[in-house]
Amino acid sequence: MASITFHGAAGEVTGSCFLVEHAGARIVVDCGMFQGSRESRDHNFADLPFRGADVHAVVLTHAHIDHTGLLPKLAADGYRGRIHATEGTRKLSEVMLPDSARIQETDAERRSKYRKRRGDAAVQPLYTEADAGRALQLYSAHGFDEWFRVLTGARARYWRAGHILGAASIELELSNESGGVKRIVFSGDVGPTPDPLLPDPQPPEAADFLLLESTYGDRDHKSMADTLEELAQAMRAADASGGNLLVPVFAVGRAQMILWAISKLEREGRVKPRPVVLDSPMGIDVTDLYRPVAEESIRPRDVSFTRSVQDSIQLNQARNTTILAASGMCDAGRILHHLKHHLWKDETQMVIAGYQAQGSLGRQIVDGAREVRVMGDQVAVRARLHTLGGFSAHAGRSGLLAWYAAIRGKPAQVALVHGEERQRAALAAALESQHGARVLQPVRGQTVELD
Repeated sequence: MASITFHGAAGEVTGSCFLVEHAGARIVVDCGMFQGSRESRDHNFADLPFRGADVHAVVLTHAHIDHTGLLPKLAADGYRGRIHATEGTRKLSEVMLPDSARIQETDAERRSKYRKRRGDAAVQPLYTEADAGRALQLYSAHGFDEWFRVLTGARARYWRAGHILGAASIELELSNESGGVKRIVFSGDVGPTPDPLLPDPQPPEAADFLLLESTYGDRDHKSMADTLEELAQAMRAADASGGNLLVPVFAVGRAQMILWAISKLEREGRVKPRPVVLDSPMGIDVTDLYRPVAEESIRPRDVSFTRSVQDSIQLNQARNTTILAASGMCDAGRILHHLKHHLWKDETQMVIAGYQAQGSLGRQIVDGAREVRVMGDQVAVRARLHTLGGFSAHAGRSGLLAWYAAIRGKPAQVALVHGEERQRAALAAALESQHGARVLQPVRGQTVELD
């Protein structure tokens, strides 16, 4: 008998973490950080739902922090097994996990300073760079479409998922002494088709039980052609107003997509070249990893890259500049400084080009807040907002249904994960009516027994 316990991304998008138990073995699929609201982020500081020393193997879908961000905490808690990943995921993790650790340490230092002034005890970071280093030492990289041993009685292989560099769906095969086999598929985050930077997602051949993402289970994205025109309009508006164009980006995937889009618009003569700055050290490192695999240029004509804090500060005086900075939901990183200095200006243009989790600063701005709190200060929202619907790294509703339909041995039972309630309820209805699937909508902490 095998079971799956949903420890995250169940009724919510972030915090991906699933515990598979089989024949005395405990396999963790993804170990991600919760993002979005303060309540969600605070959950990261709770005890892990399992002891690191009690876990026998970890298998990852991809490198985004909401899928890998608690691995350093797991390593600090005594985990010493292997962390299985694709080569692309390993390379990205070498950039992202130390960066995440530095953010944790900096945040703890800042909070401790304020607490000490009140006479309170200092706070400890969620984890340190040393913890991130310990986790990275446990990585084992694998290619796509090749079986690898996870544990005795458990093997897995990776299928391309699009989404970001190295992202994969996992086919996990569990076997017992009597020769019985159970095949569980974890979709991970399924990318759109087509994607100008990455190969199309490749569904697995068969599954007995499927965990399917549902981030956009209730709608499709705008076409790429329409989205490119929306970006062009935002750039033209910035030219007309003389203000800066602020673009919050995820350092992995979204930053590279926006650079590609600006480059394409310039090459086609649809916008005037203007200074473009990628203000994200991690985004710069990731862009270097993308260049060898990207099929088209991701370098606008007048682009520069700022690594140092001092160069980032100088952007406070920038004019007529397109500034790409992390984070994509405006809840951390250098974008906060740019919002603080430019969000209140009428001439500023702001592009939102991705999903904004409930409770995030980006979600507040998209929902029409006239004033928001940024780095402790109340800031008026006077910038003109442009929301783009087609740059998502996730497949829309039709793409998810097509991905499911392409599985030759269609799984009769599906658990929808990585989606808020409305989105996954809509996808569940479609899977049931169109394919006759039995659909579960698990909640955090729920365990499902697999016969």
